[in-house]
Amino acid sequence: MKFCRKEKQDCCQTEAGGKKGLCLLKGMAVAMAVSCIFFIAYGIVLTYTSLAESTIPIVALCCTALSAGIAGFDWSKCIKRRGLIWGLLAGLVYGLLLWVITSFGSGDFALHTTFWRMMAVALAGGAAGGLMGICLLYTSPSPRDYAAS
Repeated sequence: MKFCRKEKQDCCQTEAGGKKGLCLLKGMAVAMAVSCIFFIAYGIVLTYTSLAESTIPIVALCCTALSAGIAGFDWSKCIKRRGLIWGLLAGLVYGLLLWVITSFGSGDFALHTTFWRMMAVALAGGAAGGLMGICLLYTSPSPRDYAAS
């Protein structure tokens, strides 16, 4: 058992309990769930309104950036350091998972220019989310700050 200072208690518990992998998996699942909800909602809007289908690529890229950002945010909050690296890694994993899922759907596993564009957007979104996760982790007030005032 590891003994920790009081302010690092939760970090040491996740290391001792081996729950980091589960935390990272949960962050990716949340990102994928957001993507599904976003695409279903967009499909409903597309079906019942006169919105042009030419908006699909830009909406897909925005959804990719948002979901990869959520994954990067969750991953950096799990690890509690190196937000840029973990955010980039989350964006990479999210982009690859999205590529595998769409490739199974289309039956085409080729790497087109749309793949590289989607990976760039996923990496940028994941990096931004990872940086925000670290920034909010260390700048948000703790409950002790409220108890002291």
